[in-house]
Amino acid sequence: MAKEKSEKTGKKWFLWTLILILVATSGGVVGTIVTPKIMSALGSNKTATVKKQAKTVVSGKQKIVPVKKFVINLTNEDGSNSTQYAQITLSFLVANTDQKAKLKKNVAVVRDSVINVIRQKKASDILGSSDSLAGLKTQLRDTINKAYGAKIIDDVFITDLVIQ
Repeated sequence: MAKEKSEKTGKKWFLWTLILILVATSGGVVGTIVTPKIMSALGSNKTATVKKQAKTVVSGKQKIVPVKKFVINLTNEDGSNSTQYAQITLSFLVANTDQKAKLKKNVAVVRDSVINVIRQKKASDILGSSDSLAGLKTQLRDTINKAYGAKIIDDVFITDLVIQ
């Protein structure tokens, strides 16, 4: 009798384990097949929204030039002795390979211009409103182009920003 009960219990465990494996496997397969379809359906609406908001389109000849990160102390908010810092990493959009070479050759001009612009900012100037970063990017582009004496940079991309 005890042997029969042991066999029934063993069969129940085997059956439940088999059912659990089948459910988990089928859930994984269905999730793998269905999830990309759902995400692409949802993603198409988000992509359309992003494309409408984007101002800059990178063409085949244009190049993106990354620059090493900057760590800059900001102007004090309240005139106190406390110091705030901005760590920012930028990339610049240039029209072609020649301008990319000019930019890389004279990176000191770029770094000096960026430091001079950001050093005059407060944290609230950079993060104060939704248009603050767009204004900062425009100011950086104009300052760098002025320092070069020609339009070398078409757009500025902020790839990393931390203010402490």
